[in-house]
Amino acid sequence: MRINDISKLTALAGLALLGSFNIASAATVLCPGALSATLNRQIQVSGALSGGECYYTEGNINGDNFTPWLGSTYSLIEKDIAPNGGSSGNLNYGGSTSGTWAMTSNYWNTYAEVFIAFHFGGAGPTVTPDSFIVELNPTTLNGTWALLPTDLARGLSNIYLVGRGVSTSTSSSSSSGNQVPEPGSLTLLGLGLLGLGGAARRRSKK
Repeated sequence: MRINDISKLTALAGLALLGSFNIASAATVLCPGALSATLNRQIQVSGALSGGECYYTEGNINGDNFTPWLGSTYSLIEKDIAPNGGSSGNLNYGGSTSGTWAMTSNYWNTYAEVFIAFHFGGAGPTVTPDSFIVELNPTTLNGTWALLPTDLARGLSNIYLVGRGVSTSTSSSSSSGNQVPEPGSLTLLGLGLLGLGGAARRRSKK
């Protein structure tokens, strides 16, 4: 293989590495994203997944059944009845119409996706939705939440932590040194390959 061919391949490899990332970001998410004549309440959650899943419904989540939204592969990690819960267990939280949430364990090692769900006291058929399911960001273990707008807020009745799917990360992979390189490391590798290609091209011109 000629040096020019090698330099082209290294350049292409570097560009491929630089353009291959779609990094999820933690964000403050509104669910539903916009209000309307029939949807006049929304939940605001920080530590959620930007562009992640968001579900809402009038009334309670019947029988704690999340199948209509999350399918049959979900697992209910914890359900707390507010305001008595929240001081122990897998999910810690505080507040009645706004507050904080925190996972006491890293469930990203067990589940591919984790959701936080809320049900608030009803305020009549014209004030909806009452229940919300929001996908969390896999880099976060805590955040805040608020039921909006404040003049239509009602006290928190139930809060849930729900997992879905199986995580691809394992403790053995993290301890064996076979870790997936961070995006920054791969970017440096790509730049290094580009540099090698340029050096090879310069040598070929001598």
